[in-house]
Amino acid sequence: MRVLVSGPRGFVGARVMDQLIRDGFDAVPSPSFRNCSEEDVKSVICRVQPEVIVHTAAISDIGTCEQNPELSYRANVELPLWIAKSGVKTLFFSTDQVYSGCESDGPYAEDETMPANTYARHKLEMEQRVLEVNPESVLLRATWMYDMPMYGVPNRGNFLMNMLRQKSCAFSSTQRRGVTYVREVAGWLPQTIHLPGGIYNYGSENDLTMLETARWLKNELQLDIELSDAGLRHHLWMNTDKLKASGICFKSTVDGLRQCMEDYQLKSFN
Repeated sequence: MRVLVSGPRGFVGARVMDQLIRDGFDAVPSPSFRNCSEEDVKSVICRVQPEVIVHTAAISDIGTCEQNPELSYRANVELPLWIAKSGVKTLFFSTDQVYSGCESDGPYAEDETMPANTYARHKLEMEQRVLEVNPESVLLRATWMYDMPMYGVPNRGNFLMNMLRQKSCAFSSTQRRGVTYVREVAGWLPQTIHLPGGIYNYGSENDLTMLETARWLKNELQLDIELSDAGLRHHLWMNTDKLKASGICFKSTVDGLRQCMEDYQLKSFN
C-alpha cells in the first residue's frame, strides 16, 4: 500500500515514516507544504497516487496560533481541507485541546467538545469541514506526546525530555491528561489506516493528575528535579472506548512511560 506522509521530518511524521517502512508499506514523504497553494497540494497527490495519506504537518504551538491566527487557520484548517478534497482516505492528526473548555470533569468522549483557544477552535473546525468534504477521513485527537531525541529530527519540548533535562518543572495537581509515547502512536498506524471514517480519541488514558504523573516518573528514575504545583488547570483527559472497540488499545500513560524507559534503558542512567 502506498502511503503519502506529510511532515515526514517532524516529531510525529518521522516516526510514522519509520514505522510504515518497517511494516512493509510504500511510505512516500511529501515535500514541505509550507507556503504551498491548493494547486501545489493537488499536484503532489496526483503525482504520488497514494492509497492513503497520513497528515501530520500542523502549527501546534498554542502561543503561535494565538499571536498569528491567520497563519494557524491556513495550516490547521485550509491545508487539511485541500488534502481532503483529493478524495483519498486520509488520517488527520487533531488534538485533545478541543476539550479545553468543557464544563464536565471528564474523561471526555468524542461528542463532548468546547475549545478554549485559537489552535483548538481551528482544529475542531478542521475536523468538521474535512468530514463534510470526505466522510472517509479519520480524525485522530492526539494527546501530548513524548520521546527521546531521534537523530536528525527536531525534538520539541515534551513531558519526558522536560523531566530529564530541567532542574525544575511545574505541573498541575488538578489537571488529568493523557500523555502518550509517540512510538506507540506510530506503532498503531498500520491498524489505524483501516478505521472507518470519523473522529477518534487517540492516545493513552491517565487516571493520575499531571503532578502525580511527574512525581511517579521522578521516583522511578530517581531524577534530581524540583516539582511544583502549576495550580488549577482544566482537564484534557479523553475516553478512548470508541478506539478500543475497533481493536486499538493504547497503554496507560504510566505503562507507556515504562515501555519507553525499557526501550531506551533509561534506568541504566541512574
